Amino acid sequence: MSFLEENSGVKMDSEDQEKAEPQCCSGGPLGSPHEPVPPLPSVNSVCTRSMVKPREAQKFNIQDEDHKVLVLDCEILKAVPNKQYTRPEIFFILPSRLRSAKADRGSPVLLAVNNEEFCLCCEKDCGKRRPSLCLKKKKLMELAEQKEPARRPFIFYRAKVGSRDTLESAAYPGWFMCTSCNSGEPVAMTNKVGRRKHIEFYFTRVRTPANSAI
Repeated sequence: MSFLEENSGVKMDSEDQEKAEPQCCSGGPLGSPHEPVPPLPSVNSVCTRSMVKPREAQKFNIQDEDHKVLVLDCEILKAVPNKQYTRPEIFFILPSRLRSAKADRGSPVLLAVNNEEFCLCCEKDCGKRRPSLCLKKKKLMELAEQKEPARRPFIFYRAKVGSRDTLESAAYPGWFMCTSCNSGEPVAMTNKVGRRKHIEFYFTRVRTPANSAI
C-alpha cells in the first residue's frame, strides 16, 4: 500500500495472489504479553448542526496473528517480523461519526499514519471489482470534520475478537484489512476469512513519556 496523493488513481489490487499463498500457522502470543487495550468508544451517530470537535487520537502499534508488525517501508505499509531493530509504525486512531453504524459490527474509526498526515482508505479502482487499501494525503483531524460521504471510504469498523481486533470497511461491508502469511508483503483488503489471510490484529497502546516535551 503506497502513499497516494488525493487524486491519484494508483492503488494495489488486494486479492490477485491469494490462491497461490500457503496455509498459515497462527499460534498464541509470542514474547512479551500485550497490554489489554480498552476499545475506542463509538461516537454518537446522530447528525446535528452543532458538531463536537474530535478529541485527540489514540496511538497504537499493530501486529498480525503471526506477530508480524506493521511498518512503512519505502512508503508501503507492510507486515514484517518483529526484530529488535524494527520500528513499528504508529497508527493514530480516532472515533468517527457514522449515521448508518451497525452496533454489532464494532466502533467506526478513522486511521492515520506518518504523524496523522496520511489516512487509510478503502475504495475501488475504476473498472475493478475488488476494493483495495491505500493511503491518501489527508490530515486526520481535518478528515474527521468533513461530511460523512467524504469520510465514508476512510471509516473502518473496529471490532473485538477475543484479545484481537478486526478492521472492516464501512464503505464495503464484508471486506477486512488483512496481511499475508508471507513476511514483507503489503497490507491489503480481503473478503475471504480463512487461514490464507490474517484479519485479526493485536493493538498495543503507544504511551507518550511523562517527561517528553509538549
